Amino acid sequence: MKKIGSIIAVFTAALMLTGCAVGSAPDDNSASTVGVGEGAYATAEEFLAAQDTPSTYERRLYEEAVADGYEGSYYQFLESLGLSDDTAYINRAVNSVVEIDVVFSVNGVKRESEGSGVIYSLDTAAGEAYIVTNYHVVATHLSTGFGPWGTHTSTTDWNDITVTLYDGGVISAEDVTLVAGTNDNADLAVLKVTDAEALKTGDAVAATGASAAVGETVYAVGNAHGEGTSVTKGVVSVLDDTVSVTGADNYSLVTYPAIRTDAAVNQGNSGGGLFNAKGELVGIVSARRTQSDTGTEVDGFGYAVSTADVNALLASFGCGTIGTSGDAASSAVKDGSASAQAAAASVVGIETEVGAGSGVILSVDRAEGEAYIVTNYHVVYSSYTDDASDAIVVYLDGSEERLPASFVGGVQSEDIAVVKVTDDALADAAAASIGNSRSLTVGETVYAVGNAAGEGISVTEGVVSVLRENITVASADEQSAVSLNTIRTDAAVNHGNSGGGLFNAMGELVGIVSARSEESGVTGFGYAIGSDHAVAVAENIIAQEGDGTGMARCATLGITVGAQGKHGVYNERTGKVYFEEQTVVLSLSGGGVAYRMGMDVNDTVLAVSIVRGGEVADAQFITAQAQLPTALYRVRAGDTLEITVSRGGELKELSTVITEGDLQYRG
Repeated sequence: MKKIGSIIAVFTAALMLTGCAVGSAPDDNSASTVGVGEGAYATAEEFLAAQDTPSTYERRLYEEAVADGYEGSYYQFLESLGLSDDTAYINRAVNSVVEIDVVFSVNGVKRESEGSGVIYSLDTAAGEAYIVTNYHVVATHLSTGFGPWGTHTSTTDWNDITVTLYDGGVISAEDVTLVAGTNDNADLAVLKVTDAEALKTGDAVAATGASAAVGETVYAVGNAHGEGTSVTKGVVSVLDDTVSVTGADNYSLVTYPAIRTDAAVNQGNSGGGLFNAKGELVGIVSARRTQSDTGTEVDGFGYAVSTADVNALLASFGCGTIGTSGDAASSAVKDGSASAQAAAASVVGIETEVGAGSGVILSVDRAEGEAYIVTNYHVVYSSYTDDASDAIVVYLDGSEERLPASFVGGVQSEDIAVVKVTDDALADAAAASIGNSRSLTVGETVYAVGNAAGEGISVTEGVVSVLRENITVASADEQSAVSLNTIRTDAAVNHGNSGGGLFNAMGELVGIVSARSEESGVTGFGYAIGSDHAVAVAENIIAQEGDGTGMARCATLGITVGAQGKHGVYNERTGKVYFEEQTVVLSLSGGGVAYRMGMDVNDTVLAVSIVRGGEVADAQFITAQAQLPTALYRVRAGDTLEITVSRGGELKELSTVITEGDLQYRG
């Protein structure tokens, strides 16, 4: 069992559809074997690929091009097609980053400082370079006494300094001088290297600068933990934040504007570079945050001084500035910034009398100024009333205006709720574009967008770590333990992200962020309810709005099911592994919908179709157990529910008309 934070928690409904297969003896049929057996598909992987969207790989394209006679470099190939492979550019950019080790002697006591720097001006022939770093990397404190009664100053009078290039070349103290630095309203310093043999013969390059955009992929490169230069990946979360840090004198506060990123930043990264996907420098890493204003731990709060602000200070120092690549083609390279910004526009902050969270705009009626917003149940739950809060407000990204919201309904066991806002301020609001969470691929880029730490809408980037993972936590009222099938991501998820969106690289909603692991020493374990399930529950809640119950009404089959034979198949054409499992009936109750349809124990559920008004409202093959309860939330009274099962190797087409009595309230 995973320990998940009580503020960011998850819940699920049993729906009489969960269980373990004990003594069950189903046949060997699955959705894919039936598809192949009927001749519609040649192989199981071909069948599964047809249920989903294939992936593409730039390096594979390049290899194919080379096989066809292409003679250009990989970089040229990417540029010619407007493609992007971040690793190709970051491998070049790391050669502009250096490790800096400084030794001080203060009152006979040896102090060492380990950090990073970025070469921004280089004359290889002369072995000369200018390096920008943080002031606190090359300075240490001199203090007598404590508090306001003591004296607190800093010094850059080091005993020794060593600069190590990425290629391993070492520049010793005799070739390094400090030419400028300040810790008054910034935390930057400039080192000059002269006549260094390591620069003349090595692979060092000068960084080129660029501006950043919210949601843009970035890489933090630096001497993390003093163990050598390393690279971490993230995204620009906030473009213009304000940072207050303890100065080099170890006492005063230094405040300056900075970019916030969720790329992992550790001790030793100070002075290193924050690069975009083209390997262009967008900032100098300067700080990280470990706690919120309330004292709770936070992840993914790293900070960098923007290249523009660095250049302004370098100009005032008279030390030149960071140049730009002047590569017009760079603008054609694809990145996720536009998608992330569009996604952020559909996410709102939510506040109640007990805390802050997030929500995603599901639909907007611009004429009426009305919007439905999906969120987590625990975001709008009030421990004071043991029910939904009656003091819910929402706010749009970048707006200070708080808009009152009404509780439409929710299902605590699913941790999904819907609130509604009616206000002209929503005229410019955007509804999320809904994606297919079933089509996600392990390793696929995703963005978590939400009200992190209650400090406004921000974006974090990560990848899909696990496609389907069951987590067990306490319900919102902490009265029961429930489990939920979720997507796991390494995108930074903090308190306040609850109810926000998990979006793919196209800016489509693929999940509702709901939990993170808070086990000691565990980072990068965030969880989201798949959009397929979350939206099905939310739309069901909205459909019941007029009955005043504040609940959903879900079709109940009267069965328990279990997953068997889970396996993955690799499709070489799409370069993707597809997972499949059999959904087997373990038991059923007499008089229920499944019994009425003619379902039996050991049946394997292959497909579900919902017919409404003579037209198919929803149809899907069942390749995972979690799809079945999702489908049942989409059923309405009067629908014809059609289920295909395999029984003893024989296909059975079962159907029934769903009545009001077949729907069960869930709240």
